[in-house]
Amino acid sequence: MSLGDQFFKVLNYYQERIRVKERTDHNPVKNSNPLWGTSHNRPAPVGMTLKTTIERGEAYSAPEIYNVEITLLEIVRGHEAWERVKDQSPANKPPKTGFEYVLARIRFYYFRRGRGSGGETYQLLKGQFAAVSSNGEAEYEIPSILSQLQPQLIDYTFSPGEFRDGWILFQVPKDEKKPLLTYKRQHAGGVHGVWGPTWFQLY
Repeated sequence: MSLGDQFFKVLNYYQERIRVKERTDHNPVKNSNPLWGTSHNRPAPVGMTLKTTIERGEAYSAPEIYNVEITLLEIVRGHEAWERVKDQSPANKPPKTGFEYVLARIRFYYFRRGRGSGGETYQLLKGQFAAVSSNGEAEYEIPSILSQLQPQLIDYTFSPGEFRDGWILFQVPKDEKKPLLTYKRQHAGGVHGVWGPTWFQLY
């Protein structure tokens, strides 16, 4: 083995050691596979961070592109979820017949793409996150309660560079063993077409 081959072998060894350390030293886990989260057949598991983009601006004008990083941190389902909803407010009602509550704690990070100086804020609205059947075909109605668990994400307005951990409440059929979570990306009305949602395991 030549001296040059030995050098590159040692270099590759230490580069791999660094990559392994980066994967094990950080929580949540960064998405290293671009297929994760791109369809209902490849939903990202709990703890994995997915990075995607959204457009801000008016239709058919030059949109501003912003990055979003989303991590599903925690899931609470069934009786425990209902107990937490009741504890938040006695006025909160139970899920509809045949369904049960699912609480999702999500980290949402919104930031400007590249070095631009854009200052467009972003409000996360009801319905942008949704619980969906395991085959990706049925979207379940979002429950309406008087008092959401705190801190909440829905209706929160993000400034560029801001992140927040918060709760969102869903309901799914009791016999739905592996529901999915989607995030519907915002686009500026057809400049680059309609972007597909990002997918997570809600189990």
